[in-house]
Amino acid sequence: MSNGNPIIITGGDSVTLEFHESSYTGENGKYHNQHGKIASIEVTDDTGRVQTIDAPANGKCTVKINIR
Repeated sequence: MSNGNPIIITGGDSVTLEFHESSYTGENGKYHNQHGKIASIEVTDDTGRVQTIDAPANGKCTVKINIR
């Protein structure tokens, strides 16, 4: 389902955010791709189990990651 340039957030003892800078331009900590649309959210735990949630067809949603 990925367009080949996903945003990847990794958690554990720290938090890492990865994305292709050529696909997402921005400033002040906000990055944007005017041609991108969220299709799904995929969570893989440390055992390899994958949970996938489909986004609304129009792609309009917010994914919030809460940090402790």
